[in-house]
Amino acid sequence: MILTIIILYNPNFSILNKGLNKLLPQVDGICVVDNSSISHKKELDVYGEKLHYVPLLKNVGIAAAQNIGIRYCLDRGADFIVFSDQDSILSEGVIEKLYNAYVCLVGNGYKVAAVGTRAINRQTGRPYPPKSKEFRRIKAGSIGNASDLTECYSVISSISLISTISLVKTGGFDESLFIDGVDHEWCWRAWHQNALRSFIVEDALLNHQLGEGDKKIVSKEIAIASSFRVYYQFRNYLWLCRRNYVPRFWKQKHFGKYVLKAFYFPLFVSPRLKYAKNILRGIWDGLFKYEKRIVGWPIFQQKSVL
Repeated sequence: MILTIIILYNPNFSILNKGLNKLLPQVDGICVVDNSSISHKKELDVYGEKLHYVPLLKNVGIAAAQNIGIRYCLDRGADFIVFSDQDSILSEGVIEKLYNAYVCLVGNGYKVAAVGTRAINRQTGRPYPPKSKEFRRIKAGSIGNASDLTECYSVISSISLISTISLVKTGGFDESLFIDGVDHEWCWRAWHQNALRSFIVEDALLNHQLGEGDKKIVSKEIAIASSFRVYYQFRNYLWLCRRNYVPRFWKQKHFGKYVLKAFYFPLFVSPRLKYAKNILRGIWDGLFKYEKRIVGWPIFQQKSVL
């Protein structure tokens, strides 16, 4: 059984409905966990019993909301969980491609953490630059009937398929991170602790938008996050740099990006003062409020079907 978890936060229902209508026929059920301050039950009741809605009425962060969804899926005996965002629109047959890739990989001796999609920038129509180091291509047909696969250190949670076996082995998402880097941290931890590897299915395409959209800065396309989110970006970058299982290449690659953001956002992106305050607060908390003893992720147990 394949169940999906979608996290909401003040959603745009025009985009959300498109995503749900594409996703529902491809999975056995959807658990929607809502971080918004108001309930959206009325808008979601139209999807019937196949959609389970959990209104939290406050923003507990994406990691904590995902862990709530994971418990729901485990309680119902899910074999796989697909993670999605409220603004993700997948192509037809994507879930089948992800599942097929997982089966082929495991059947050929690979230990799999997550199988993810190739995200296509909604603004440009082109694939997003890799968020993770990609270091091996597995050609179509070389392991069963799987499509072209790319092995990488991590995949974004939208849209990714993870077996409940891997979640039980690795634990849940790190709630101390709240929002930024949550998906990558889980993949790195799965790799470090259990030698579980992540893969992108090249023809499993996802229509997606990072943050508030992109801007070109010094010949680089940079996603513009909200002023609220940049606090967690800076804080979590500094926190993750202290963990020995976080890849060195990621720490080095993102150092220059955050230096650029620290100057660009307060000067050119409104509200400039709010960006400046949140960046400074993120740097301060990243340097001086890090807990060395990491207790941020829950441990799950596989349960029987209710």
